[in-house]
Amino acid sequence: MHSNIIEREKPWAISNWLQNRTSRVGLVLVAPAVLYLTALYLLPLSQILLRSITQPQFDFGNYVKLFTTPLYWQSFVVTFRISAIVAAICLILGYPVAVLMTRISVGWRVVAFGCILVPYWTSALVRTYAWTVILQRRGVISSLLQLAGLIDTPLQLSYTTAGTIIGNVHILLPMMILTLYAGLHRIDRSLVTAARTLGASPARAFMLVYLPLSVPAIVAATTLTFVASLSSYIIPALLGGRKDLFVAQLIDQQVNQMLDVGFASAIAMVLLFACIVISIAYTRIIHNQGGRSGEHDAAPSKAALTPFDRFVAVYVAFVLVFLVLPTFVLVPLSFSSARYLTFPPPGYSLQWYESYLQNPAWIEATWRSVRIGLSSAACAAALGTLAALGLSRIEGVARYVLFTLMLSPMLMPNIIYALGIYQTYSALGLIGTETGLALAHTVLGMPYVLITVSAALSHRDVQLALAARTLGAGPVAAFSLVRFPLIRRSLLVGALLAFIASFDEVIIAIFVSGARATTLPKMMWDGVTNEVNPTISAVSVLMITVSLTLIVVSAIASGRWNARKSGLR
Repeated sequence: MHSNIIEREKPWAISNWLQNRTSRVGLVLVAPAVLYLTALYLLPLSQILLRSITQPQFDFGNYVKLFTTPLYWQSFVVTFRISAIVAAICLILGYPVAVLMTRISVGWRVVAFGCILVPYWTSALVRTYAWTVILQRRGVISSLLQLAGLIDTPLQLSYTTAGTIIGNVHILLPMMILTLYAGLHRIDRSLVTAARTLGASPARAFMLVYLPLSVPAIVAATTLTFVASLSSYIIPALLGGRKDLFVAQLIDQQVNQMLDVGFASAIAMVLLFACIVISIAYTRIIHNQGGRSGEHDAAPSKAALTPFDRFVAVYVAFVLVFLVLPTFVLVPLSFSSARYLTFPPPGYSLQWYESYLQNPAWIEATWRSVRIGLSSAACAAALGTLAALGLSRIEGVARYVLFTLMLSPMLMPNIIYALGIYQTYSALGLIGTETGLALAHTVLGMPYVLITVSAALSHRDVQLALAARTLGAGPVAAFSLVRFPLIRRSLLVGALLAFIASFDEVIIAIFVSGARATTLPKMMWDGVTNEVNPTISAVSVLMITVSLTLIVVSAIASGRWNARKSGLR
């Protein structure tokens, strides 16, 4: 049977595959995205490797320096240690949430998803800023503990290892929960019921049946969280102490302070290599375990909740409160009448919104972010849609390779891509330009469009287009009258997500915006790192409002599309 499969796969060989007209058309459609990524993604990454061994001279001196200087290699130790702690805490907090979400009713599940997606789609910079407010000496936690009489003097939690861990956990916990849920909801819970029927206790049924089936989801979620934490930059920079120097901070330090791009490139290559090795190890583990949690798309359990389930529900409620807490803290602070950050506010005023609206620098940065976001979203929508249409015509290994290439910017640590694009733009004179930022943000936005449009395309859609061609419609007419109406809502959702990715992006802006093209997140970053004032709270609330509004629009558009496609409308 295996040999027969191999024989059937032979037609995708290059010579035969290129003779297939459908595949050739697919290649033409995919080509613009591939060329774009080659010029503005693969070449910048290759420059990092090249400069790591050619600056200041052609040798491996930068790597020798990295591994023989304790200050530098200890940064990797710190990064890996804290990332492991963060991944473990996220798993402990997130696993019960994901499990309970597979059992509760649809209504409560929507509430849980709301509590998870609100912080997930809120800018990481905004959430980190919120934690600087919560953890500072006169912040929320310290104020509440003093009001309760538990401490006499203010408690300093920011600029500590604990602050870094708390911030990273909050940023990455939504991703952990969503990844776990994606695997757990496919587990057939009737297997657990069968174990209970055969006499197993609830704990034994869970340990011997449910937990082993959930291992692939656990491995996937933990790996993604760990790798994401390895490349963390904003959180350790704003919440961490001097002893907790993350690798991403070390790269920034070498570029912007030491002006040693060659050594920064060597550090980035080692970090990238570590991420790739971890990802390959994860793939091997999942492959050896079958790569899936089960075949069943489970419905919510209808069984009555036990006392332990109620305890878990309370536990999950606290986790969800932890996720939404920073958002609700920022809102009253943005209306504070105080001249400095303090919680609770002594009174309420619109002074910080007035400060934002009356400051030309803030307004210009806002409009610049909007322009860049719209430009990058439009480019990402065009390239991503063409790529999705092309990939729908390509099969076999070629499709897998191209799809992986186009999704990789979503998984690439932003600090590494920022370093690569910085080197490329330095040679092209694009540092400090809106064009440069829009081009780079297009790379980040393209995967969102590709995913949403590809999900909307189906074999049936392809057959409808072919039927239209058979009836005499030209390629343009077949696309505009048949395929485009089927994907337009998904295209809108992808474009909105690409806009949000650009509007909230800060790391690339730190490297390439310069003084002439400061974006709103970059101006917030400058304000947080130099002098924290409540104006940033007002700006943060406005950014949250923009992001959530676009997410709601996306959800409505996606919901209507799914309802129509399933025949509900």
